[in-house]
Amino acid sequence: MRQPTQTTRVEAIRALSPHVREIVLAPPPEPVRFRPGQWISLHLPVGEKPPLVRAYTLSAPEDPSGRLVLCLDRVSSGLGSEYLFRVRPGDELTFVGPLGNFVLPEPLTQDVVFAARYTGIMPIRCMLLDLQRRPLPVDVTLVYGGPSREELIYHEGLAAYAAREPRFHYHPTLLRPSPGWCGPVGEELHLLHPLLGGRPPDYLPMVCGIKEFARPVRTFFQEQGFERRQVKVETYD
Repeated sequence: MRQPTQTTRVEAIRALSPHVREIVLAPPPEPVRFRPGQWISLHLPVGEKPPLVRAYTLSAPEDPSGRLVLCLDRVSSGLGSEYLFRVRPGDELTFVGPLGNFVLPEPLTQDVVFAARYTGIMPIRCMLLDLQRRPLPVDVTLVYGGPSREELIYHEGLAAYAAREPRFHYHPTLLRPSPGWCGPVGEELHLLHPLLGGRPPDYLPMVCGIKEFARPVRTFFQEQGFERRQVKVETYD
């Protein structure tokens, strides 16, 4: 059944980097029940034939307050992102959702390996925040690449979680050198190969990012023995 549209207002905005912002939406008229990893479809009053419909991932799990948290990057010549970088607290946004199947199985009974690039971290971050609400039942590994240190979104929170949770293994990398960065530099596959090369396909691989990143990562997992359908992939371009 087609979901109805809802309208709510922007409650808060936070800059996460020069090119990424977090938007907090006030509780909509009807509560939105969603699973971590899902997204909502915004109907924006721009374009030649408005509304312009764009999907944005929920970057924080359900909260008792009913607020919704979105995160997006500014896309050059992107009508949707340009509009959302102009909105201010109090402005209204119309949406449909939740939507999407990029979610963890319930119950979670096998280890998980996440691979993300840049804003592909959003659905995974939502899942990880939800997992922090209870003892972690499996080992979870995250390989996460960003274009620069300041664009490695939510890095501090992820590193803090890894420091206190022995079953969460965090492996960040930068795609190019960045001042003050002492960690790995290079594409995510440079970390995946030594971490997982030769390991039996006994875990759940989940990949999120642009197609240029996701396709070779999916191929890597297939080379490890997974069938294509066993690799959960979410792309946004």
